[in-house]
Amino acid sequence: MERKKEQAKVLSQEMLADGIYSLWIETEAALTARPGQFMSVYTTDASKLLPRPISICEIDKEAKRLRLVYRVTGEKTGTKQFSELKAGDFVPVIGPLGNGFPYEKAEGKKVFLMGGGIGVPPILELAKQMQCEEKQIVVGYRDAHTFLKEEFEQNGTLYISTEDGSVGTKGNVMDAIREQSLDADI
Repeated sequence: MERKKEQAKVLSQEMLADGIYSLWIETEAALTARPGQFMSVYTTDASKLLPRPISICEIDKEAKRLRLVYRVTGEKTGTKQFSELKAGDFVPVIGPLGNGFPYEKAEGKKVFLMGGGIGVPPILELAKQMQCEEKQIVVGYRDAHTFLKEEFEQNGTLYISTEDGSVGTKGNVMDAIREQSLDADI
């Protein structure tokens, strides 16, 4: 399927944690999106020719909506401009891009879903769509400024690690797996 640039309508934007934003957009890309894919999002700044790749966090095919959760990484990257978008604005996008997660092999099994930092958001749609015996969601953050916690708790058993130990296990996701003596089939 040919991907073309389109103007996605901004439905909502909210700050989830310091520098972390949740952006819901209306886009035709939602009709074919899969967990693990991403959108290329363009700024309106002509000096920035390349788009920013942002992972898809949630998919709502019926309403043709996608949720993108991203981190503002600085003035010159374009993500600061994205954080200023408001409902009713339009943003140029191309997608969905990438192959997505091959989650069909995990059906009926006990699995780990792991992500850290800004790698956490794409795990949410994966957790929602996987049909597993047991989903162990292990996510890592820098500190107590966790995000998407409630959404993950609704879709599996959640384990959190933080670099500073302020929430869950001190360390990274592998430390949380060891501390909790977790295991999986695959």
